[in-house]
Amino acid sequence: MMRFCPLASGSSGNCVYVGSEETHLLVDAGLSGKRIEQALASIDVTNISGILLTHEHSDHVSGAGIMSRRFNLPIYATPNTWRFFLRHGTIGKVAEELQKTIIPNEKQLIGDIEVLAFEIPHDASQPVGYCLHNGGLKAAVATDMGYVTDTVRALLRDTNVMLIESNHDVEMLQNGRYPRQLKERVMGSRGHLSNVAAGALLAEIANESCRHIFLGHLSEENNRPMIALDTVSSILEANGLCYRNVSVADRYEPSEMVVI
Repeated sequence: MMRFCPLASGSSGNCVYVGSEETHLLVDAGLSGKRIEQALASIDVTNISGILLTHEHSDHVSGAGIMSRRFNLPIYATPNTWRFFLRHGTIGKVAEELQKTIIPNEKQLIGDIEVLAFEIPHDASQPVGYCLHNGGLKAAVATDMGYVTDTVRALLRDTNVMLIESNHDVEMLQNGRYPRQLKERVMGSRGHLSNVAAGALLAEIANESCRHIFLGHLSEENNRPMIALDTVSSILEANGLCYRNVSVADRYEPSEMVVI
């Protein structure tokens, strides 16, 4: 059994719960410690086993340090991400024994969940997404990608439940009030996936093994939940795929808990 629940997802903060009967993990902790505790209480989870960080940007790590200090939780991050934290103090002081390194493309067992971090193209030190396996089931979190690499595409196949970035509507971004440099960053090869890019990815990888797809990390400025959902659903339908189990992860509150 695996349980999967985005606790919040968007440019204002990201945190996903993934758990088995024995092991309970957070992928990112970009909310305040208080909000994370409240979100976990609302889904009846109290004993977190560790925090997996994708990269060092504040909307993914702002509550990581305080959760580690308050509950003695190990934090897992790539070597270069840890170098950034230790150089800049982004997440505050974390006990040395709780600083866990995770190497991209190497499987690591945390409790009874096998974790595989995979490299993604984003403007951070050493950003990754995650595939998590337990009992023949697979969950995945893949956001903050400028484009979809062949490796990412291959790893996301046959995933049972996933959160995929659907950050922006290209027209809204191009016509919006962001300065030109920021627009280019978002649309660049180390930026974020658009709704169309998310739909194209899912049209390639979605199959009968996929129980639920969450669209996540939506821009508050350059996207809307219904636009993201309509765009992705239209692309899936155009490719002969009719998925009713696609939803948009809530920006501020826990989304539906998916149990597989």
